Amino acid sequence: MRINNTEILKPQNWQDFERLVESYAMIKWPNGIITPFGGNGQTQHGVDIYVKDKRSCYIGIQCKKVAKLTLVSIQKEITKALAFKPVLKRYIIATSMGRNATLQENINALDAQHKEKGLFQIDILFWEDIIKPIMSNDDIFKQHYPQYFLGNKSNVLYLFNASNNRNSIIGNNNTNTIIKTSQVNVKRNPIQNTIGSDTHMKNYVRHLIQRYHEYKKIDMGKDKMNYTLIYKSIEREIGYKWDETPEDLFSVLCSYLQERIDNTIFGKHQKSRGVKNYSTYTEFFSNRPSGPNR
Repeated sequence: MRINNTEILKPQNWQDFERLVESYAMIKWPNGIITPFGGNGQTQHGVDIYVKDKRSCYIGIQCKKVAKLTLVSIQKEITKALAFKPVLKRYIIATSMGRNATLQENINALDAQHKEKGLFQIDILFWEDIIKPIMSNDDIFKQHYPQYFLGNKSNVLYLFNASNNRNSIIGNNNTNTIIKTSQVNVKRNPIQNTIGSDTHMKNYVRHLIQRYHEYKKIDMGKDKMNYTLIYKSIEREIGYKWDETPEDLFSVLCSYLQERIDNTIFGKHQKSRGVKNYSTYTEFFSNRPSGPNR
């Protein structure tokens, strides 16, 4: 059975993503030895999985289940991988991000620099690169995504959330497979170590966003209010969606939202009267309300 052009749900945690990448390696190097390297708290030299291919060359893979991947973070992993023993022939960054042309170009440039210095080859695998061979192997695909197989006695594959159309049917011209979409909702778990994965952080940021909306609506009037602007502003200024912001940027995000609240017309009016515009993080969870309508 084969599936084409279908959006497959990404793993919900880094452990599942790493196992998926391990399966990718098994498909890519069927005659190689694929081994997870090290564990939590151990020095891994930037390598999560290594492959010893049929020529006894070593290939290191770093798994990055992230919402955003920067060149700086990649360069740090590459530096660590230089200390891996035996010396690597090739180093791969495997990420859950979708394809990014700018990042690919930067990786190509780093690879060219490494070749000039006689160092290992550098590559990057985006989500589309990883999932494509997984989808082409029925047994491995079923191991990772059993929810897509319901009996499967008549060459019919049921996909959850594969389409927004209720009870739609997608035909696969290559294998005459019929793909039926179901309206079953699969809840997306928050990304690990982000604000969305911490209940307290998430609720406090929601409090600030709600307060901003309250004040902005007073400034502009209900009919002119655009609730989506603050979310776009957060992505532009912080670099992440509000709930996908890393935990270590929590204070930065809160300061940004607090400043936006204080700079509204109504926020300035409240401050001039000595009225607090929002609860502090401690107050919010100590049931000590502040500001209007609390």
